[in-house]
Amino acid sequence: MHNIQHSKKIAPQALDATALKIRLHREKKARLAAENLIEEKSHKLFEATKEIEKVLSGGIKMLTDILSLARPELFQKAAKVQRWAKKVAPKLNVERPWELDLAAMLYPLGIIGLSDNLALKYAHDKPLSEAEREQINQSALTAYKLINNIERMNGVAQSILYSRKNFDGSGFPHNDKTGHGIPQNGRILKVLIDLADAATGADVSRSDGFMKMAAHKNEYDLDVLKICYIELLEKEKPCEKDDGSLLLHPSSLKEGDIVLKDIVDVDNKLLLASGLELSEMSIERIHDLANNKRIIGKIKILRKAENISKTTQNNLAKDAH
Repeated sequence: MHNIQHSKKIAPQALDATALKIRLHREKKARLAAENLIEEKSHKLFEATKEIEKVLSGGIKMLTDILSLARPELFQKAAKVQRWAKKVAPKLNVERPWELDLAAMLYPLGIIGLSDNLALKYAHDKPLSEAEREQINQSALTAYKLINNIERMNGVAQSILYSRKNFDGSGFPHNDKTGHGIPQNGRILKVLIDLADAATGADVSRSDGFMKMAAHKNEYDLDVLKICYIELLEKEKPCEKDDGSLLLHPSSLKEGDIVLKDIVDVDNKLLLASGLELSEMSIERIHDLANNKRIIGKIKILRKAENISKTTQNNLAKDAH
């Protein structure tokens, strides 16, 4: 009797332990299933993101190629603005430096649709009429519309749209944004683009450009202007060495090579500006021009050594000589 009563007392405890064990086992299985599902979804998301980035990169490269081929003078100026943007971005604590970098290269896209005469006048910083100046300003809206069609590029598009806006609220676009209400990247581009414009020409220095801009201080964010002055003028090196540069025949060029010296034709007309990263399209154009004797001689490029095999390095060394 006593044993029967004792077994009745411990039976609920045994049942509770068994239930707990079963529940823990189920929870473990559910947790493992959830982790596997999350890992699977994360992998798919990662692959999708990589694909989006690939498409985005391809779209940007296409736009850059169009600009470099259609308006090499403007690409040359944009490449300069992009180099400057990379220098000043860390000092200005830019939140999304990649957006500034892309905007600096793509801002002239809207000018492609303007007449050759106006585009060349602007590229060479020739005096513009009020109507012509407004057309150049409106080109920022055209570039904005083109770039804003690309997913994840809204910030880049906004930067370009406000690159013609003056700090005091005047200028384009014609709205009520002023001062720090203007996007930071737009304020930075305003300084850099105007500097590139003002410092254009064989007899004009970067110092001359800053002097010209100083007469219109109300148009600029003075904090940005000061940093640009320090980084681009006071710290400017009198001579920069081209590290790893090569002189190659057009037939030896490869995608990813960076043009270090303007490519001009036999009539000294600019064909491709320095700073361009060569693509399949631009290399084909160089080949065609070389075959038609429009380009004579070798091309000065930069090709990173870590991306070149020893065999290729030997071939390049022979070609370079």
